[in-house]
Amino acid sequence: MLWEKMTSPEIKEASNKGLVAVLPIGSIEIHGPHMPVGTDSITVYKIAELAAEKEPAVVLPPFYYAYVPENRHFPGTISLTAKTLLSLLEEVCDEISRNGFKKILIVNGHGGNNELIRVFLRDSLTKRKNYFIYALVNPWPSNLTAMITKLTEGRTIGHACEVETSIGLYLFEDLIKIKNVEQEAKTGSTNLPKGIETPVDWQAYALQLYLGDPRLASKEKGKLIVEELVTFLAEAISKIKADENV
Repeated sequence: MLWEKMTSPEIKEASNKGLVAVLPIGSIEIHGPHMPVGTDSITVYKIAELAAEKEPAVVLPPFYYAYVPENRHFPGTISLTAKTLLSLLEEVCDEISRNGFKKILIVNGHGGNNELIRVFLRDSLTKRKNYFIYALVNPWPSNLTAMITKLTEGRTIGHACEVETSIGLYLFEDLIKIKNVEQEAKTGSTNLPKGIETPVDWQAYALQLYLGDPRLASKEKGKLIVEELVTFLAEAISKIKADENV
């Protein structure tokens, strides 16, 4: 069920049933020359919608605007500050709770949001909210690692890569411009000792704003990955609904 397509009485009924509210969060950022800037948001929203069809839940409109400071110098990218995003998350979760939903699952589709969401989770402990927050922080659950390694034969993956492009071909093929990719991505480094981080690690590594070779993507690979993600998320929603330790 999609929140924005439900009537007010339907939302009240869903909250009375104790359904989990799912809040997808993505980004608006450059995804190489071949994927739409809304890739993260479109993908996470669709996967949440498909999961809610398998395990009843209420899916809210996705957070399109998120934390992408590393890519703001490229056309199309829109980034909020960390402070703004944390405030928005809290206010939206407060409003979801005011509507009667006491279990909220944040589903993240953008790696740049990871640390902020973890901060948000822990910070909520000190505020004594009348609801409980869960989060799928890492966009790639660990149970997918073996499948992805097999599908990609160990090739480099990451941002706008073979895997993400395959998902895009399955979920929104009409938006993928694969002809814009002319070669396998080149990568770089800050050349600093391992473990030393800087604000420009990403820029130094992903020189072309995509990784690996997206030309090896296929709709068939995307279907396998999406189905696994949807199954994982549906099972998580079911367990969260049954969770009595809150």
